[in-house]
Amino acid sequence: MNKSIKNKLTLLQYILGINAAQIGTSILTLPSDLAKITDTDGWVSIIIGWLIANTVSLCIIGVMAKHPGATVYDVLTCYLGKWLGGAWMIVWTSSALFIAVIIFYRVLELIQLWVLSNTSNALIAVLFMIPVFMVFRGGIRIFARYAEFVFFFTLWLPILLLVPLKDAEFIFMLPLLKEGLLPIVHAVPPTLISFIGFEFAFILYPYLENKQAAAKGIIIANTITLLMYLQITVSCFLYFSPDEITRILWPVLTLIKPIEFPFLERFEIIFISYYMFIFSAVFMPFIFIVTSNLKQLCNKRIWQLPAYIVLSLILASSFVYIPTHSQLQVISEWWNREAYIVSYAFPVLFFLYVTWYTRWKNKSLF
Repeated sequence: MNKSIKNKLTLLQYILGINAAQIGTSILTLPSDLAKITDTDGWVSIIIGWLIANTVSLCIIGVMAKHPGATVYDVLTCYLGKWLGGAWMIVWTSSALFIAVIIFYRVLELIQLWVLSNTSNALIAVLFMIPVFMVFRGGIRIFARYAEFVFFFTLWLPILLLVPLKDAEFIFMLPLLKEGLLPIVHAVPPTLISFIGFEFAFILYPYLENKQAAAKGIIIANTITLLMYLQITVSCFLYFSPDEITRILWPVLTLIKPIEFPFLERFEIIFISYYMFIFSAVFMPFIFIVTSNLKQLCNKRIWQLPAYIVLSLILASSFVYIPTHSQLQVISEWWNREAYIVSYAFPVLFFLYVTWYTRWKNKSLF
């Protein structure tokens, strides 16, 4: 049991910490991805994805609530044993590291394509990593404060997407359920990937000051993510025609282009520059998962060396090899299949196992 946790988090920090882990680079392409599968009915798929994410999130809280002072490693080894629990920690750590690397390369691609086209990837990587190193020096509580700052500092970005809607065509959204329910169901998997990040609650739960509010907090976090995805997706569906949006790679950034000021020609550069705060905040939770798991596997409660090693290796990789956009697509699609198991299937199955085991043990005592 870990009873020496000093860095307590408020409910707001807990909510925004989980929310920060969910708003990844997929938010910029989600409208187009959904439109290719289910036309403009994709917003229904987002709501279904939110319901599934909430169900899995409550399973996570249900497991952790049985051992309020324990870390996820303590819980896993308690029910699965040292070897099987440790093996799953390695699988989860590898998955989180994979996500972090994909986000890192996506950010490099985005910055070089839209903002700093003549700047080397290595230099962009160094600039991106500087705030990450600074936050990791302060630990989980500093990250939670950073997540708070990023949320309120960038809150105007999705609101800005309402400006182009003066030219919206509401006819694009009609009729509802154009091709029935089957395409909507087929579009649910991409939305599930967009909600990934709620498993960060495994790491944040022991730090939460008011653990009775953990379930409420994670539902609020998922709902904030839902509202952001719905607002951005519906905005793109109203502005672009159903045929046009399927041909646009970055529909959210394209939606920004009509916004002009007399003193600024390309406002999307400012938009992406602010978005870098969001991308840094979504990158950090997965590195925290990696480093926290490594510390627990090595039985070291206070150990910053893994963070510096992992971040340095990711940074060094940008000097050696940068995957192309098509290569990143292939890697992401491969990881998506694994993510359904790690982020969705395992928490539910583990919750069912823990519930059965607890009831069986209680019955055996009488």
